[in-house]
Amino acid sequence: MVPESTIEQVIDHFENDEEAYVSALAEIMDTQPALLAFLNQESIDILLEEEKDILWYIILIVFHSTENNNITLADISDEILSEKEEKNWTIFQEQQRGSFREKVTPFFEDYHQEDLLAFVEDTLELDDSSPMTNVGRDVIFISAKSIIDTLLLLK
Repeated sequence: MVPESTIEQVIDHFENDEEAYVSALAEIMDTQPALLAFLNQESIDILLEEEKDILWYIILIVFHSTENNNITLADISDEILSEKEEKNWTIFQEQQRGSFREKVTPFFEDYHQEDLLAFVEDTLELDDSSPMTNVGRDVIFISAKSIIDTLLLLK
């Protein structure tokens, strides 16, 4: 499991070094064509530019947190990523009512990467200055969860 301390170290590193942030994003884009294709699909097109930036930020932190924790990442496959996304949307849509937190609670049950998922959830908290829409938050959460599941080959 990637601990919260590792996630916080990675966040601190990239918040203090914009050049490293841009370089790391470019590396992910260059080395992960299936991820790039996933993030260029129609469902992502509904996101505002600021929301897309938030999704890329989450992906960067997830990638580097797992690498810094010496976890071998699986190659991202279009097929597996699509399967994970479909499964996650099904679970999410079963929670028809309630707050965002209530809708995402089932994802935490017996999840081996709880701290990574909590990072995603916390990043998506709405406040007065947040550019995020409710729909965007849902899409980003499911996309990020699906990417974590695929990278770490989680069920």
